[in-house]
Amino acid sequence: DEQSRLSAEAEHRQAEAEERYRLVEERHLEAMKQIAALKAASKCDQTVHEEIPAQPFWGQLFCREIDETPIPPNFREVVVEPFDGSQDPYAHLQALQT
Repeated sequence: DEQSRLSAEAEHRQAEAEERYRLVEERHLEAMKQIAALKAASKCDQTVHEEIPAQPFWGQLFCREIDETPIPPNFREVVVEPFDGSQDPYAHLQALQT
């Protein structure tokens, strides 16, 4: 009869609404986890920035392990002129092999 059909339809709609609510709750929990992870990463990154004074010539800060690695006293920086395209690129790179 009409009453049982309407009751079944209402139950179906209720089940669909509960499923949608469950999915929204799952997405909400996942978003909260992501926000917490981002905040933790941001706090860690901020701590690194506070501990290491920024130098104007640095392009980026490296991880602490790299920053704390001492440079050997006999280290010699390689100075290479920028490639301007006026010569053979292979010849330009030959300077690095000497």
